[in-house]
Amino acid sequence: MSAANIDYGQAQIKAFNDAASAGVIQLDPQAVHEAVQLYDQMINGLGKIRDKLRAAKEGKGFGGFPSGQELQAGFSNKAAEGIEVVNQLIDGAMRLQEAYLRAGRLITEADQLNANRIRILGDTPEMGNEAQ
Repeated sequence: MSAANIDYGQAQIKAFNDAASAGVIQLDPQAVHEAVQLYDQMINGLGKIRDKLRAAKEGKGFGGFPSGQELQAGFSNKAAEGIEVVNQLIDGAMRLQEAYLRAGRLITEADQLNANRIRILGDTPEMGNEAQ
């Protein structure tokens, strides 16, 4: 199975984060918290989708015939690819949260969020880190 990589704007997110880190973009901290909260809602929704895909990946009931086993493997592979894509979207949302926090000069919160992102998702090329 090949890795499912999507372009969800990694280069633009990195540019936004770099500009925010350099102080080129500055936002009101209250507006930043509101944006971060909206991304939290999206991340929670994506997490629920990921949970459903995990359940689909472990799907049973296709029977013991070779055709049923092939069908089960196909569904499992598609679910695994879906999980990879959802993880990439979560990663992107968390990177945007970090950029917003940096733009609001909320550096400690940005650093904590980035540490949480790495802990939750890992920091691998599969997670969309190519633009770093």
